[in-house]
Amino acid sequence: MLLPDATGHCPFHDREAHRCRVHSEHGETMLPSSCFHFPRRALVDDRGVFVNLSHFCPTAATLLLRSPDRLAVVESPGAFPGAREYDGLDGREAWPPLVRADLLFDLPSYTRWEGFLLSALDQPAAGDASVWGQLRLVAAAAEHLRAWTPEDGPLHARVGGLERRTPSDDECDRAWGRYAPLADIEAYERVRRCVPDGLRPPAVSADVRRRWRALGGQLPMRVARRYVAAKAFAAWAAYDAFGVRTMVAELAVAALVLHVEAARRLADASAAAGSAAGRALDDAACIEVVRAADWLLMHLVDRSALLEWLGQVEQRPIDLPAPGA
Repeated sequence: MLLPDATGHCPFHDREAHRCRVHSEHGETMLPSSCFHFPRRALVDDRGVFVNLSHFCPTAATLLLRSPDRLAVVESPGAFPGAREYDGLDGREAWPPLVRADLLFDLPSYTRWEGFLLSALDQPAAGDASVWGQLRLVAAAAEHLRAWTPEDGPLHARVGGLERRTPSDDECDRAWGRYAPLADIEAYERVRRCVPDGLRPPAVSADVRRRWRALGGQLPMRVARRYVAAKAFAAWAAYDAFGVRTMVAELAVAALVLHVEAARRLADASAAAGSAAGRALDDAACIEVVRAADWLLMHLVDRSALLEWLGQVEQRPIDLPAPGA
């Protein structure tokens, strides 16, 4: 068991070498459980082991934002050996993820859906390149998938055709209407209510709200798209959610929290500089924004409470309580 020192740091962290002395001197298997698994976030099901990362880890956040490559699923990478223990959500021998309440994916079709989400969200700039524009397309794809019946042919063909399909603006508007409140800062207050008592979720000041309204392009859209796209892989929501609408809602919440944290970062920078002027966030600032977003979404929020709220989107549009309610 490792306990923090008086300054809150790990006593085995070699600050000069920027590495863990336990790991370097005794090997990975000697790490305490939290260190052994962090920042890995694993999903294990009958397809195999799928590993994503908590981007609260500075290295994970840096790799996400600074890599010039498109996001992709990599099979058996050297840093994630198959013989390693991965502690995560165990979906083995469980029903596959839901498309809707009365329809299950088969696992190959779910893999194709996961790949579609990753590709659709991590798109290069074109047209409405914002993450909200990409989420509108994903919302329309989810509705098209939910409308499938056996008379339409194999389900895997329906999923496989999503990348070639271009929904109309009207179709996107109608689909996105279910999720539109999640693009509003008031939804952040609802997310905060999903943090258990005793933990401190970050509050939203009046200055953060002002920054939110004027955020514009200060958070690079590539950052937002890649962050949300990364949430689509090895997602626990696959087995926790009530259907594809809930999965889309969780991705929208990820975009929401990221934008609020960007506004917070700009507000803090302005307060420190004594100026109200805003500027685009640089890479170092974006990394801290990503870390703050994952601190809330992956390490503070009670996922059961979050998904219970988001799951209402399967039957009706997301609703938000009145301010102060």
